[in-house]
Amino acid sequence: MVVAALGCIALIFVGMSNNTAGNIPTESGSTFPTNVQGPADKTLYLTIPKLGLQNIPIYNSLSEEKLSESAVHVPETGFPWQPGSNTYIAGHRLGFVGTGSFLVFLKLNELQSGDQILLKDSTGKQYLYRVTGAKVVTPQDVEVINPVAGKSIVSLQTCTFPDFSNRLIVQGELVS
Repeated sequence: MVVAALGCIALIFVGMSNNTAGNIPTESGSTFPTNVQGPADKTLYLTIPKLGLQNIPIYNSLSEEKLSESAVHVPETGFPWQPGSNTYIAGHRLGFVGTGSFLVFLKLNELQSGDQILLKDSTGKQYLYRVTGAKVVTPQDVEVINPVAGKSIVSLQTCTFPDFSNRLIVQGELVS
């Protein structure tokens, strides 16, 4: 893992040679919710019915090991139980055969406005989001991890095809 710092912007480059989750932004200079509370176990579980994903573990970590096991929640961002948060999750497009990361976000680009994204915390409480849009950004566009005023959102990140040079971000707004 290589950490590159550019002023107040730090980027983590995970798995440099086979990185299909992309540069995971870890700081943008924005103020993130500091009152984390919630369950002691910060693992989340992701379900996206349209993509056939069910109860995918989302680890609260930026470690290469956890990213190769599944997808990760960027610890510097909010959680679903925090009003006004951007729960930021990154996962591999291709991943590693034989692991939970394999093809986890392969079809992320197929999500459309209105599709469901469900997160469940370690106590079983569920949070339902509806997709509001998708965008492609460069690795330097770290503002995508910032909260959106007056909204609680989830952001899902993976790399773009075919060269993995940019980042696909799908966002959804909390509805219940």
